[in-house]
Amino acid sequence: MAPSQDQAHDQGPSYDVLSSLPQRFFSAVDRKDLDALIALFAPDATLTVQTDHVTLRGAAAIRDMFARFMDSSVSMSHEVTGVVVDAKSRRVATEQRYSGTLADGTTNDMCNCNFFDVGPDGR
Repeated sequence: MAPSQDQAHDQGPSYDVLSSLPQRFFSAVDRKDLDALIALFAPDATLTVQTDHVTLRGAAAIRDMFARFMDSSVSMSHEVTGVVVDAKSRRVATEQRYSGTLADGTTNDMCNCNFFDVGPDGR
């Protein structure tokens, strides 16, 4: 017998786990903690950067991209200003402000949105 929708939902991450994911993600980025950041991704994860028109496949490719980003950043800060969680579909949307300075002196101050599709294991 197939599980009911409530039972299927119970098998995935809780609302609290899903709603804490963005803060854990952005905190790891801001600390330049690559290991903590990549631990949030499944081995077969995909990451799309819409503004660069690129989709990365697999944790290794994602790690390489973030390593380059962290290496090129002198400072960065993300302030999550909004979170929407759909626990049933395991999707999270965020709005955040990003401020940072790159090694070449470029400064950034912008609002962005991120969308997370989370697997049953919370990654």
